[in-house]
Amino acid sequence: MDFASIAVILVIFVVAFQGAGLLLEMRQAKPQAWSQPLSSSPSSSTAIKDMISKISQTGINRALLRKKGFRENLDLVLMRSGYVFGWKAEDLLFFKELGALFAVYLVWQSGQTQPLLWIGAGYLGFVLPEFYVKAKGKTRLAEIQRLLPGLVDLIALALESGLDLLAAIERIVGKMKDNSLKEELQTLIQENRLGTPRKEALQHLAFRAPSADVVSLTSMIIQSEELGTSLATVLRSYAEDMRSRRISRAEEMAGKMPVKILFPMMVFFFPIVFVIIFGPLALNFISTYK
Repeated sequence: MDFASIAVILVIFVVAFQGAGLLLEMRQAKPQAWSQPLSSSPSSSTAIKDMISKISQTGINRALLRKKGFRENLDLVLMRSGYVFGWKAEDLLFFKELGALFAVYLVWQSGQTQPLLWIGAGYLGFVLPEFYVKAKGKTRLAEIQRLLPGLVDLIALALESGLDLLAAIERIVGKMKDNSLKEELQTLIQENRLGTPRKEALQHLAFRAPSADVVSLTSMIIQSEELGTSLATVLRSYAEDMRSRRISRAEEMAGKMPVKILFPMMVFFFPIVFVIIFGPLALNFISTYK
């Protein structure tokens, strides 16, 4: 994989990228305003990041991202990952295309001429960046779910002291360390300050972090406010229920562990044990009958 070949491939990719985008732009209307992520990475101001961002916002991607459903899917994946690397939909699509090109280039360098292999490699390179972003989103969701019971206890304590729900959340957020849950709560507070009703802001929180605990918590808060019941008492019992469910999930995972480690033990551990035990016996047997 020499530098000249990589440079030629990248030049061809950029030219085709821009040309296809110009052809599509001639057939389509003007694009709508693009939504921006709520948070961005500090590294987005670097020269390489700016160059990639400019390339990703032109050419064929500019035309493809006008399709509402396609762009919304990319935005949803990035939003639930916390906008990893400060990417926008344009950046993710560009890296998906670049991954497909790189995978096809690797197959070409290996000397393979099967068309299906080229197509499969291109598809794999295209989906890998999105798969990585989704994995980051799952990790972020697991962190939120892990921190939620402690947050509910603190909110219940603050409500019992006489604070309003959002005032209690704002007070708790000011003392929290930086984590995914803090980011979501800050977004919740910001939406409410900008005029979004509390019910809609809570529904948006459940949409951004769609774990079972977050969805049920927001629904319970909305229902409690509509019925006029004591929210602090409800949150206390709900926190205990969440801890019980977390213990149940941990016990379930522990119960599945012996089955999961059975195959690795049979493949990697047992053969080594057999060699250590029966190896000297086999050597003594061979030396005796020589």
